[in-house]
Amino acid sequence: MTDDSAAGDDRGGSLGVNEVLTLLSERYRRHALACLDGLPEPVALEGLTDQVAGREFQQPPDRVSMITRTQIATALHHTHLPKLEEAGIITYDSDEGEVRDITIDEPLKGFLDKVRRHEG
Repeated sequence: MTDDSAAGDDRGGSLGVNEVLTLLSERYRRHALACLDGLPEPVALEGLTDQVAGREFQQPPDRVSMITRTQIATALHHTHLPKLEEAGIITYDSDEGEVRDITIDEPLKGFLDKVRRHEG
């Protein structure tokens, strides 16, 4: 039997299907990944927060309340970006509030593309 949840220990390792599904199971992480895919680096937490808020509420970020954007930034900072870093997808500098070294490879990219088509 194959262990699909196994991930490589270094950035070169590929994610297993179970790990990909776990990463994509939370909508803020899905939004963050969709926003980070193809963006020039580094990506500031504030800019990522605005993009996630816009996707979440399907409206311009400045129409999303500051309280809601702060809640999203807090969730990204404390939960979702560290989780993506742990999986080897990004490097998150929490002191600077910047995301770098974004690597969205297969099978994550394929699943993310399918999710984006369904979520819009």
